[in-house]
Amino acid sequence: MMLSVWLIFLEGLLLISAATITQLKWQPEQITKESILAEHMKLSNEILFSGVPTLAFVTQWNPRGFLLAKKRANHLDFVSNVWFNVAPAFGLEQMENVVIRGENDINRDFIRTLRKSNPDIKIVPRFFFTKFGDETADYFVKKETLVQKTAQKIANLCHRHGFDGVVIDGIETFVHSLRESKMETIEMFMQIGNVIRRNELIAILSIPALAGAEDYGEKKQKNTSPLTQEECSQLTNSYDFVQLWTYTDGITSIRHHINDQYLLANLQLFRFSTKIFLGMNFYGLQYNLKEYRAGPRLRPWETITSKQFLEVLKLEDSVLTWNEKNKEHELVSESQNTFILFPSLTTLEYRLALAKEHNVGVAFWDYGQGLDYFTNLA
Repeated sequence: MMLSVWLIFLEGLLLISAATITQLKWQPEQITKESILAEHMKLSNEILFSGVPTLAFVTQWNPRGFLLAKKRANHLDFVSNVWFNVAPAFGLEQMENVVIRGENDINRDFIRTLRKSNPDIKIVPRFFFTKFGDETADYFVKKETLVQKTAQKIANLCHRHGFDGVVIDGIETFVHSLRESKMETIEMFMQIGNVIRRNELIAILSIPALAGAEDYGEKKQKNTSPLTQEECSQLTNSYDFVQLWTYTDGITSIRHHINDQYLLANLQLFRFSTKIFLGMNFYGLQYNLKEYRAGPRLRPWETITSKQFLEVLKLEDSVLTWNEKNKEHELVSESQNTFILFPSLTTLEYRLALAKEHNVGVAFWDYGQGLDYFTNLA
């Protein structure tokens, strides 16, 4: 009995972060409209956090990410180019293979520049599974030979182009399969990771937050994760790293407060494994101001980049405030009828401190969407 009580006590402790706002370099009151406009383009030679493994995603639709990655290559451990899509290829009646699209987008000059600046940097492009309808996805997860052939095809492409590994992104594509054929879907992802690693490549699984933020508010403490802690461990064991997105609620696009309990609950689901990359967004989220105030906020938020954020920030009527509950800066403009959540130095530093406290890495999506001085942190 005493042992059970002690274990419950220890589990409670795991959901408490030692980091506090007062310990941060960037205090909330230091982040003002004026300071952002004056400082956001300035890059420092030194970074605030060292010893935290970093993964940066770069995308072609935000080309500034490539420029920043080249400038900050000596601070980055992994760079993932969002180049490749994995889609089903059909025979006369059913899926027989996959086709990988994106080889024409490979930027060899970019890779050479990164490796020249940092010989230890690892190039791990993302492979996104797409165009799998529910029926095709259900068929795929149950065909072990097809899964292994797909993983080997990905590995062969990596060897052909000299990549160091891959990021496998497909959980959201297989949501229906996860619901209807949970065991087979988990085993499918495990097989892909194991094949990639047998090819002496780094395997990283990209996965959405599984413990939804709406379940970790002030009144609710339940876990509605579609995967158990044991199932998460099985996935972790099949990969070198698991990159965990934690800025949307589970596998939906509805966004509530991303608070400490939510972040830590997701880390706890993976037993605080040091293989975790804690996802951090460099982009912002925007909502209709009148609808935001009226609530409930049920429709998806609109994503915005730093360009759109700065346009609103420059308006005379825009007001920037600090929300202590979810530790984020909020921007409101009555004239534009908009409510914006955009990362700030305070928010990012706080979450980096939390990651370092629990010995996990951080992953930035995407490197070209934020304010340049975000890259001074890690």
